[in-house]
Amino acid sequence: MSLFKILRRHGTPSSHGVQAPFAQSGPASQPDADINQYSNRIRILIIGRANAGKTTILQKVCGATKLPEVFDVDGNRIEKGNFLTPSHDRGVHNINNSTVFQSNPSFIFHDSRGFESGDTRELDEVKAFISARSNMDNLADRIHAVWYCIPLDDDRPFLTAEKDFFSECGTGDVPVIVIFTKFDAMDDKAFAELIESDMSIDDARAQAPGYAVAMFERDLRDVLYGMKYPPKTHVLLRDMNLAHASCQELVNCTANEIDNKVLKRLFISNQRSNLRLCIESAMDELGILFRTMEVVKMQKAIMNCFPHCVVCYTFFF
Repeated sequence: MSLFKILRRHGTPSSHGVQAPFAQSGPASQPDADINQYSNRIRILIIGRANAGKTTILQKVCGATKLPEVFDVDGNRIEKGNFLTPSHDRGVHNINNSTVFQSNPSFIFHDSRGFESGDTRELDEVKAFISARSNMDNLADRIHAVWYCIPLDDDRPFLTAEKDFFSECGTGDVPVIVIFTKFDAMDDKAFAELIESDMSIDDARAQAPGYAVAMFERDLRDVLYGMKYPPKTHVLLRDMNLAHASCQELVNCTANEIDNKVLKRLFISNQRSNLRLCIESAMDELGILFRTMEVVKMQKAIMNCFPHCVVCYTFFF
């Protein structure tokens, strides 16, 4: 363990009260062997090399402690392992397979294993998947967002795979959010740089997280956004192995980058713990409709921003 992490461990916040962004407030539903029950769901493609932290991210956002259920293209449940576990069996690991966490079945995930250097098959597969899923007639069958995970515990975060994807793979209206995982590794590098500049240990420890972000802006940001098909935005995730860690920023960014009004509302409603996100969406709807003074429409629009709300009737006097 690095000196920075040892020094930082003192005073680490408790995990009490931390809730997963996509977790159900009630008990999880019973497993069902048919994927067809999952209509009107948000569909997300997650991409990243092995050990990029994909499993941890999805478990955090869905509040999952158990492995997900995996369904093939015909809707049949696959009784084998975690879809994020590296496998040489291409029949088991298939980007077209749908994965659902029972802690919140409102989200369907697809996984790409990442791309091996010099192998164009995986990139071609991802291109074909995004193209096909972007043009389906049924909104629920489309891919609604792409999460691309890039770990920062490597001295070379942008490998050929990342350069190929962001240089060749345009996703149209589907927003791509880059998730820089293991950002605490940047904290360690920042701490080391500050110590080398003759800063005291206490000051370096206090300033390392902020300086790590500055290092990212200095060394990496322009490289990513200078590519032909840059992402819509990015998030920096630290210490995702800790119990109190949250992916709330990822949820907020994804909601902000979905342009389709219906999808945005569905995404906000399907995530079930961030009340503030629901309120902000409702206020946006209120601002649009207030100018027309259509009270019934205002009420319905506001209620649509909150999960599990049903407008039964309205009285006016």
